[in-house]
Amino acid sequence: MDKKRYVIGHKNPDTDSVVSAIAYAHFKNHVEDDGNYIPVRAGKLNPQTEYILDRFKVKPPKFVNDLTPRVENYMKRDINTINFNEPLWDALEKLNDNNARLLPIIDDENKYFSVLHYNVFAQSIIDIVSPSKDKIIPTSISHLTNTLKAQPILTFNENEIFNGYISVAAMEFESFKKMIDAKIPDNVVCIVGDRKKVQKYVIEKGVQALIITGGHMLDKDLKKLARDNEVSVLISPFATSKTSWLSVYSTPVKYMGDNNIEPLKEDAYISRIMKKLEESVSRCLPVVDKDGHVKGVLSESDLVNEPNIEIIMVDHNEQSQALDGIENYKILEIIDHHRLGNLHTDNPIRFINKPVGSTTTLITEMYREQKIPLGKKIASLLLAGILSDTVILQSTTTTKEDKEMAEYLSGITDLSIEKFGKDITRISTEILKKPIKEILNMDMKIYKTSEYKFSVSQIEVVSPEKVMDKENDFFEKLEEKKNRNGYLFSALMVTDIVNLNSLLLIKGDKDFILRIGYPKIKENIYELNNIISRKKQLIPYLMELVKKYG
Repeated sequence: MDKKRYVIGHKNPDTDSVVSAIAYAHFKNHVEDDGNYIPVRAGKLNPQTEYILDRFKVKPPKFVNDLTPRVENYMKRDINTINFNEPLWDALEKLNDNNARLLPIIDDENKYFSVLHYNVFAQSIIDIVSPSKDKIIPTSISHLTNTLKAQPILTFNENEIFNGYISVAAMEFESFKKMIDAKIPDNVVCIVGDRKKVQKYVIEKGVQALIITGGHMLDKDLKKLARDNEVSVLISPFATSKTSWLSVYSTPVKYMGDNNIEPLKEDAYISRIMKKLEESVSRCLPVVDKDGHVKGVLSESDLVNEPNIEIIMVDHNEQSQALDGIENYKILEIIDHHRLGNLHTDNPIRFINKPVGSTTTLITEMYREQKIPLGKKIASLLLAGILSDTVILQSTTTTKEDKEMAEYLSGITDLSIEKFGKDITRISTEILKKPIKEILNMDMKIYKTSEYKFSVSQIEVVSPEKVMDKENDFFEKLEEKKNRNGYLFSALMVTDIVNLNSLLLIKGDKDFILRIGYPKIKENIYELNNIISRKKQLIPYLMELVKKYG
């Protein structure tokens, strides 16, 4: 199973989170030969990030809604399939060669048709060879030729499927005549050795095919007779018994498949398909994509293996900020600049956490330390990440390293820090054109203490007054978010990127809100003078209040 290594930021990603995923995946693929590192985003892009990616013509990272284990994370991909017109014998060879539990059968458009497994094969063969029934199989001259490795002497309508009655000339001639006379000649496939009397008789009767065993050749006069009567003639290299046995396996595999087995969808959740898997034949099922093409096979034993995804977390280290289901995957690394959370890993990992203003600062340092040249696109993205997360290097979280890396990237890209920074922040005004619910989810983070959970969203604007014009709408959605999730409170931090101040809109437990010591503008709205960093300035204060509460 090929491993995919997702480099992924937090839920409701901001520019730093998205850019970090792109740049670090690029870094890892450069330093590792067998990388396959894929940048991933955990939510919708905000207008600022969209603008940056569009400006530098960079494809957005793959969107992943959640990491709850799916069929595609465990299934075997390198599997055999067989076209439904191929002989059963070829299908059995494929099934046996790979010790597989089943073999998906596909149609001419490479879509799932049915599946061959030993149970259905055994039942079908029992039906064919039952002494109480005639040995009748769907086949064609070409299928018989291929299965028997036969030498064709004459062939007519070689690809036409017919219900062949397999007749072995192993009895006295008169008895054999009576048996043949009772059959419809067009359905008869006669298997015989060098008994020329039998050969002549069945040719005259106009049977569908004559198969001469043991490599014996047809006489020239009989060949002319066979041509006149349009009887196909094949020379089998095998003895009569083996030829008879093999001919049964010439039937197209589509007639032997199990049509009652419903394949799994590759994006189906594992939790929802367990019953199907437990009840399936051989505890194994084929897997298809949304268009019905076979993509793999999943068995119960596959579920004990590690999934095909490994994770690198950037710009977050708390499980509450991570995609749902991340605990099911191996975490390889964490690159972050936030406070430490409570994420657990089973193995030692590479963990880089430094008190800088942006994760992109850390990633830029890695490029420099490893002496990896930066192209203009990646350098531009990294600069955008630093300027966005530090409010053009004016946030209280800004460090000497942030400024140094920004200058370094500016030199590579020829982008002015001040002008490029203003271009980025100007786009932030577009946020207020979005629906209120979407605005609150754009850059929302959930925080936990031992007793409580709460959410704090942040938006950056040029004119906070435009937010105040919609304060009732914001309060309504904050109240909904708080009630729906059982939070102690839900808040929105509105940062004025011109005057470098913020407002706090909050809805929650009234007793808790009374403890907030910031200057109160009106009910549930507080003034945060000289506060623009949620991470470094607001959250430590709120966490302290929450821990002392109740």
